[in-house]
Amino acid sequence: MLILFIIILPLISADNNNNNNTSIIYIHEELPSNSLLLSSISSTNSVQWLPSSYSYQTYFYLNANQSLYTTNQRIDREEFCEKNLCNCSYCLLTLNFLQTFSTNNISIRTIQIIIEDINDHSPVFKQSLIKLPIAENVPIGYEIPLEPAVDNDYGLLSIQKYELHPLINNPFRLIKTDKPILKLVEALDRETKSNYLLQLIAYDGGSPSLSGQQKIEIIVTDVNDNPPVFDRSIYQQSIPENEKIDTIILQIHATDRDDGENARISYSIDDPSSTFRINENSGEIYLMKSLDFEKIRSYSISITARDHGTPQLNNYAQLIIDVTDVNDNIPNILITEINGTHHNNQPISLPECTPKGTTLFYIYVTDDDSGDNGRVSCTLNDTRLSLVYLTLNAYSLQISGSPQFDYETEQSLEIELKCTDYGIPSLSKTNLFHIELEDCNDNPPDIISPLPYNETVSIPFETTSIPSIITQFIVDDRDRFQPKNFTYSFIVSPSLDLSLTNNGTLILCSMPLIMGFYTINVTVYDIGNLSNSISIPLHIYSINETIVMKKFSMENTSLMLILSFFVIIFIASVLIGVCFLIAFLLRRKKQSKTSLCLCCYSCFNIEKKSNRNSSCESMNSSNEHADSSQKTTIEVLDDGRNSSNRIYQYVVKQGNDLSLINTRDNHQRDFNYSEKVERYLTHLNSGILSIDPNLSDEGVYGSSDLSSDQIQQINLRPPSIVSMPSSLQQQHYQDSLRRFEQLYSLVEHRQPTAFTSDSLYV
Repeated sequence: MLILFIIILPLISADNNNNNNTSIIYIHEELPSNSLLLSSISSTNSVQWLPSSYSYQTYFYLNANQSLYTTNQRIDREEFCEKNLCNCSYCLLTLNFLQTFSTNNISIRTIQIIIEDINDHSPVFKQSLIKLPIAENVPIGYEIPLEPAVDNDYGLLSIQKYELHPLINNPFRLIKTDKPILKLVEALDRETKSNYLLQLIAYDGGSPSLSGQQKIEIIVTDVNDNPPVFDRSIYQQSIPENEKIDTIILQIHATDRDDGENARISYSIDDPSSTFRINENSGEIYLMKSLDFEKIRSYSISITARDHGTPQLNNYAQLIIDVTDVNDNIPNILITEINGTHHNNQPISLPECTPKGTTLFYIYVTDDDSGDNGRVSCTLNDTRLSLVYLTLNAYSLQISGSPQFDYETEQSLEIELKCTDYGIPSLSKTNLFHIELEDCNDNPPDIISPLPYNETVSIPFETTSIPSIITQFIVDDRDRFQPKNFTYSFIVSPSLDLSLTNNGTLILCSMPLIMGFYTINVTVYDIGNLSNSISIPLHIYSINETIVMKKFSMENTSLMLILSFFVIIFIASVLIGVCFLIAFLLRRKKQSKTSLCLCCYSCFNIEKKSNRNSSCESMNSSNEHADSSQKTTIEVLDDGRNSSNRIYQYVVKQGNDLSLINTRDNHQRDFNYSEKVERYLTHLNSGILSIDPNLSDEGVYGSSDLSSDQIQQINLRPPSIVSMPSSLQQQHYQDSLRRFEQLYSLVEHRQPTAFTSDSLYV
């Protein structure tokens, strides 16, 4: 054994895959006990077996240093295959461990062990000696099927070839196939030799090769020279694991070309488990025991057909029965604490303020079924908890925080964990666990009194005794098991002499100098520094002013209505008067323009009688005494296309009355300008300062050959009004006289002039 260990130990290798936290170890079967497989499987000391790998603890163990060793249990690859611990063709064991770095940092450490086969089994025949009666008249080429040997090793280490001895003086040869068959190559003669003793040897592919042997005694007879023949050499059938007992699985059939008893066939099977039986006459195969896919998934049974001839002939066939999985196993739920101990269904104490993401349990789910029948999903009946996927069928139960737990709403709750597989029909299992909530300081104080309606507290200045209690605060806290000790703070605007006691009494210590409205903002704090606020309007008033105002309001309501009516009438009258005044001022402004124009005409008339200077001076003096605001406007409007086409317009403003003296008459071709000017100047010289209404349609316009179409095209300029003080009127008078002379000459004689229309403005 020591030599075997020395040979095998260097073959142990490990391949680490850091990306998925998985290590692969290759070992050979038959390792000695306490063989070191991996020096350290994790960087943390907190490593524990996952439930899915409990079945491997018989063969492997972890020591205190997290090193992986073999136990004293024999590691036999063939045994693992028989127990369905690994696949027969590729024996892979998956060991899962839970490694915990911190409360919220865990991972799955996977060790995959591949057990490689060694040549530890020799080929074995079920019978060490068999006797085969063969009729002497069998033809050359007759074949005799032999039962093959069995080697529990796999692949190249299983049976690779057969040999038949002796090779000389032997009329039989071995056909080298998967199944050994003797073939007659020479004719038999019972009288020459009645039996042959042969040796069949089976070799495996090991190095050195192991072998097994079987002795074959061939007895040559004279009768029954046709053995039974199966219609198929291999029968294969699939049945579900929940098939009922005594159900017919299938029926086999063989034929014999002989007649009579030599052709009558009996059937038998070689089934050590006694799971099946065969009707020896009909060949019907029955199920005798319940099947379990999770224990045995396939059966290989040898079937023999024998005739009743003398000697008796037989033949062999193979029956392979595959068991199919049905969803007959409910999921199994294992709940463990954070430290890895099994949860014993005791109520859990959980503070209501436990933060989101806190892990409460680890949940492991197993299902002995395969495929979708063994795939499981789990749900919770409370959204405040969530299942976080760790690995296949492994979860952590965490607080999701949506919504949060509230001790004031409920003190205990029952969580239902339901795990359902994907089989048809699906099977499920439900686990219940109880949570007892603990109170946390998560509610601010509730101000019960005064009610927060912002109602004003009124305090009379004269009758209130100081100090005076404004209000008494009554405060409660919805947190049941938190101390109901409250502190208070306040801010008052404007400033006011207040005090707030520890029991919530708000006191006015002294009266302010100014009465009016105040706002008191009070904040209440609990022991956890959670707060609530209330605003209290306070009105300090004089009781005497209140009595006077009430009396005045009660006794003079009718008087106030009458006064309001007269005030409205007065305002309407004022507005109407203002409108008339504005109209009057506008009219007076217009009259002033007209008077000034008449003044200029008077000066022009006096000039014509050779007494211009003295008359104009006396006229100017009289005008100053009559109206100091008298203004004269003279405007000459030109047609830009023809300098001879001019319109002359004279306007006199007397006081605030403004009127145009002229009316435009374009159809009057003969117009005595000098006569009109002289008439106005005569009126002015005689002291007539106001304009005669009969003369309102008179004026001076020079058409100067203007047609009606040309008049429409002339761009008339608005009158230019020049207002002059008394000290400047003399100089302005001289200028006006000169321009009137030019104007008169132009109008009377129609002579061209060199000045522009702008120079004719006075």
